[in-house]
Amino acid sequence: MNTLFTGIYELLCGKNPDIPDYRETIYRSVGLLTLVMAIVIGLLFYLVLGRWRNVWYTRIHWVLTVIIAALIGFGLAYGIAKGIIGSADAYLTQFALLNGVLLAVYLILLSLFFKRFSIYSKRTPF
Repeated sequence: MNTLFTGIYELLCGKNPDIPDYRETIYRSVGLLTLVMAIVIGLLFYLVLGRWRNVWYTRIHWVLTVIIAALIGFGLAYGIAKGIIGSADAYLTQFALLNGVLLAVYLILLSLFFKRFSIYSKRTPF
């Protein structure tokens, strides 16, 4: 699992040879937590809100959920990485932005699966 997240982040964000903590701990913990957050947000949108009432099911609601997820992904990566390395730099910001995008992409992909189990959000987003 460590090499999977390391490969994704280093492919899309580049290597950071100056700070080995990214490769040793940050990529794995942030990557795994990002995947878990995408699953949790998807379950909340489709299985909790999508089955509860006919109030949170439109494309606008889905887009807002994806934007909120991306912001959560950015904050998650930024907070964890800054807590481990102790300072912020351009690589940290780039890594956090990439993580926000990844969380949104994971959520979009999981939406294709989770929407089958919803009552009101079956046709959201497509």
